[in-house]
Amino acid sequence: MRAALLSFLLLPLLACAQSWCPPGATWPYGTEFISLYGYAQYTYVSDTTIGGQLGHRIDANGAMSYFGQTGVNYWSQPIAAITAQIGDVISLWSGTEQTWDTLFWLGAVPGDSWIRRGGPYGDCDPPDSLVIADTSTVVYDGLALRQWTVEQRTNGVSMFTETFTERLGWTMNFSPYPACIIVDGPVGMRCYSDQDITVSFTGLGCETLAGISDHLAASGLSAFPNPGTTHFSLDLAPGPHTISLFDATGRLVMQQRTTDARPVIATEALPPGLYRIAVRDERGALMGATWVKE
Repeated sequence: MRAALLSFLLLPLLACAQSWCPPGATWPYGTEFISLYGYAQYTYVSDTTIGGQLGHRIDANGAMSYFGQTGVNYWSQPIAAITAQIGDVISLWSGTEQTWDTLFWLGAVPGDSWIRRGGPYGDCDPPDSLVIADTSTVVYDGLALRQWTVEQRTNGVSMFTETFTERLGWTMNFSPYPACIIVDGPVGMRCYSDQDITVSFTGLGCETLAGISDHLAASGLSAFPNPGTTHFSLDLAPGPHTISLFDATGRLVMQQRTTDARPVIATEALPPGLYRIAVRDERGALMGATWVKE
């Protein structure tokens, strides 16, 4: 009877280890925006109790090349996030609201949605709505993991599409940044590892610094004409891609899905300036380029 009871009590812990924050979980992301190149690494270090809930303390460290300076420790906060698995919902502790905010929902099916209020980065007004568009399964190191495609909407308008994967989480950033927050930091998962699997998504390495020319060479992406005025084109591998365009403040100004190998992106409505292009393929791999509108 005691053995049966012990097995029953361990079930929630085993489920958590399989779905989120298994021992050794580490998430290195690239810092790839305008003049910022490097990496930010998130590591599950311990458990902690907050808001009456047992959570996971996830610390951040990393370095980058920052406006000509190399190896700057850009990430100064000792605690990047505190998450918790409550049933099939992974929640993120919101310091501004002193409550748990849904990070992702492992039980969601197409059409399900939830509200994302901003987590540790501040609140959005209005809050964003995350809607499940599709579900699938991916296999890493022989382990099958569930994956969800999510559309972010603000005021009912679709802003961008992102994916999250069981264990790995969000592929674009550790926490999905709302559209009202300036993007300046982690953009694109480089690697993920835990006690069972190791995954690499780029050729830059998990913890390396790359200059602008090194980064663009590794990404294999270029826009033309550059500079340009009314449009730019990209050469892409076959298959679906998500193209995101950010202005110099980090604001997402355009996003579109394409299956064209050489898409043409219309830019007549954009003001002159410096723009950052981010292209993600169906496997989550990220490529980047800088484009100038005259």
